[in-house]
Amino acid sequence: MTMQRMCLGALAAGLFCTQAAAQMVTTFGTSDAAQCFQNASSLYSTDASPCDKALKSMLSQRDKKATLVNRGIIHRKNGELQRALDDFNAALELDANLAEAYLNRGTVYFLAGQSDAAIADYEKALDLGTARPWAAWYNIGLAYEEKKDKAKAREAYAKAVELNPSFAPARDKLAELS
Repeated sequence: MTMQRMCLGALAAGLFCTQAAAQMVTTFGTSDAAQCFQNASSLYSTDASPCDKALKSMLSQRDKKATLVNRGIIHRKNGELQRALDDFNAALELDANLAEAYLNRGTVYFLAGQSDAAIADYEKALDLGTARPWAAWYNIGLAYEEKKDKAKAREAYAKAVELNPSFAPARDKLAELS
């Protein structure tokens, strides 16, 4: 796995490496759901068991969607791409307008070498108003770089910088390609 792909994976959890970005979803439900969120947020935790427990409890629809996204992030961190994909798809079955599920599912597609599917999901996340549009644009840039389309990658990185001028990974990639 390339450093670019490993960093993209870290960023799907909403954490910045030097290569990409995405977002976990906050929950307000049970302590297990809250612990699931914390584990998804952590660079170091790969324990999905609180998510499993939370999903077996009585969660609100909102917290169930969020917990599925957060568990998907943990599965992705563990390299369990199919399990992650299953969780993001389950969240999207509950709410087809869940931008962060598309953003994170795009990361799974990217890590699986499916750049076109990744770009489609990142664009859908943008259409639905993802909380971190600069992250989606940055990830689009990475996917275009993977496809060897430097012009489109540059455009995507420029959009990320335009939306968040302090987002150093996008500035750095833009400088590399200029």
